[in-house]
Amino acid sequence: MKVQSLAVMAIIVCSSIVPATAQYDGAASVPDQYASGFQSITADDSKAMLTTLVSEEFSGRGTGQEGYIKAAKWVAENLETFGFQPAGPNGSWFQNVPFVRVGIRPEQTWIKAGDKQLAPGSTFGIARYVGTTELQLPVSLVVVQRESPEVTDGQFAGQLLLVRSSRSLRPDDPLIVQGKPSCVIVVQEESRIRTESVSRLEESPVATPTVVINPEAAAAIATHCGFDGTLLTGDQLAENLVLSSSATVQVKLTVDRESIDVPNVVGWYPGFDDAVRNEYVAIGAHLDHLGVQRDQVFPGADDNGSGSTAILQIAKAIGQSETKPRRSVLFIAFCAEERGLLGSKFYAENPVKPLEDMVCMLNIDMIGRNEETADEPASENENTIHLVGSQMLSDEMHETVMEANKYVNFVFEYDEEKRVAMRSDQASFAAKGIPVTFLFGGFNPHYHKTTDTLDGINFGKIANAARLNFLTLMMAAEHGHFAKKSTEAAAE
Repeated sequence: MKVQSLAVMAIIVCSSIVPATAQYDGAASVPDQYASGFQSITADDSKAMLTTLVSEEFSGRGTGQEGYIKAAKWVAENLETFGFQPAGPNGSWFQNVPFVRVGIRPEQTWIKAGDKQLAPGSTFGIARYVGTTELQLPVSLVVVQRESPEVTDGQFAGQLLLVRSSRSLRPDDPLIVQGKPSCVIVVQEESRIRTESVSRLEESPVATPTVVINPEAAAAIATHCGFDGTLLTGDQLAENLVLSSSATVQVKLTVDRESIDVPNVVGWYPGFDDAVRNEYVAIGAHLDHLGVQRDQVFPGADDNGSGSTAILQIAKAIGQSETKPRRSVLFIAFCAEERGLLGSKFYAENPVKPLEDMVCMLNIDMIGRNEETADEPASENENTIHLVGSQMLSDEMHETVMEANKYVNFVFEYDEEKRVAMRSDQASFAAKGIPVTFLFGGFNPHYHKTTDTLDGINFGKIANAARLNFLTLMMAAEHGHFAKKSTEAAAE
């Protein structure tokens, strides 16, 4: 499928703008100077944009995967359509972030136990080993509690060590250092299994061929060796256990390592006032999600296709607004938020525009679904949203958001502040002393699951989050730098 820019899709707003009707009950009429931009943000456009972001072409937008690169290019094409300028190095839309990718070659990787051959994917995956090996070995099974069992020097030499442990098995664990196994298979829950890993951290590969495997597949290996398979799938034993078998298992691994660049998308809209044009408001959302993992696509409609859609709507609104921002606007679609805020952390350390000129940073993450918990149905959260971080560094910042909300009328909730304040990209800027806001819709049963599709998305809420931050941005661009709290007050 060829993904068209929004200029080609039928979502460019016509010259006659239809008034928006999606503000919540009780909202005031939008001031005339902001009306054209505000009204250009619609639920229909939210649906059209998000439908593209969760398309097969973008395959869940995993950092380091082809789908993310295609999505980044699509975002850049639309920023150009909306009148933004590239803000990256050498006139590029992209600020490349260096990563290391480690991945299995699936056609040259397997585990064979008797007649059963296991393929990488949901069954087993990588664990810090890089290289190629093929071994056929007898098996020892070890079930570990908090402390490793006593191990004699070379106890597992020439053997495959199958391990279930109640704690993380480190490369310097005595089982490996003292035991000296020729290969290690560690039992992990399926959610921990990866066939590729993308990280900014250059971890030293382990010398011993090592993989992780799900409990069911590990039980099949154990059964082949004459062990009780429930030792690997049932309740954890109260004591350590070490068993040995003469039955052999064949392991073939081919794991490659390469250096790659993954882009943040950066765009610039110059303010109209020459005297303060160097100052700017930043709007951001993470473009990445989990991508393709364990042979499954994680679409990431809410997380964070919704936030990416919202900031694209804001960019479109700026381009179509009759009133332009006084100060400039920096648009950032971050990579690798799901890997630990790596894209925003890299930007904060390597800004394309001086951080001292940043008035504030407005972040949006997961605003496409109504919050839903076991005690709180989604129907109770049609008009609620979590406002996170706005009071952290500047009362004036918070007051600006509250003023903007008069024209949208979200019911703000603050009960997730401590839980999520450092879990999305605004945290990278708050750490630099920059006033921030974070709009967050709340958790729901589809979080980080393959079911995070378009089904159940509240497109009106996406539009209203975009409207709120459009107004906040315009007001902040008019206001300029906010007075900050004292260090002691900010720490409270």
